[in-house]
Amino acid sequence: METAIGWLAPADCLGCGLEGSAICSECANLRLKPFGERCWRCDKLSPLSKTCAACRPTGPLSQVFISTNYESLAQELVQKYKFGHLRDAAKPLAEIMTRTLKQSGNDWRDYIVVPAPTATGRVRQRGFAHSELLAKTIAAKLRIEYAPALRRLGQTHQLGAKREDRLAQLNSSFAVKNHSRISGRNILLVDDVLTTGGTLIAASKTLKAAGAQQVNALIFAKKL
Repeated sequence: METAIGWLAPADCLGCGLEGSAICSECANLRLKPFGERCWRCDKLSPLSKTCAACRPTGPLSQVFISTNYESLAQELVQKYKFGHLRDAAKPLAEIMTRTLKQSGNDWRDYIVVPAPTATGRVRQRGFAHSELLAKTIAAKLRIEYAPALRRLGQTHQLGAKREDRLAQLNSSFAVKNHSRISGRNILLVDDVLTTGGTLIAASKTLKAAGAQQVNALIFAKKL
């Protein structure tokens, strides 16, 4: 019953209570601090959100666009989306993330949107694949191709794990479902929250190994 209500009931803004969206445009503009053009690994200023020279050896990601910090209202929004069955939150999340992406000035028409896959145990627990719904919504807004091209190997749950454990768990944790769909293509990897960076590194390495030409990423929030 709780899950059904989360799917069907109209959302109220978590910031001001206005009905119609999990976060209204005014609260998104005023209460979500922009992450800005910084390197996703070290947080140093970096034009167009490029991976800086010092962090480039960690993985093949060229640019990682992050909308905000994982705190206060942004944290509550993600928690309600993933664990509160608030599927409708995918729409404002996608709107905020798409706006962040468009500020880059890149031409995304030849990119494929690929979600960072969730462990199937988590999907069963939550009732939906949160990263897939988010990525699909973003692809529709950008009017570009969507492909759930990655799958997790094993059922590792990282929530609550220590940093070193999370990084170890992600070693060889992903596989590509269809190499022909990825080979020679540019990929926009989508996830909701960036923590250690292990998921992005492992997923991007898997995509590059499958023949992807370039891998960039779009994230809603980064944990401080």
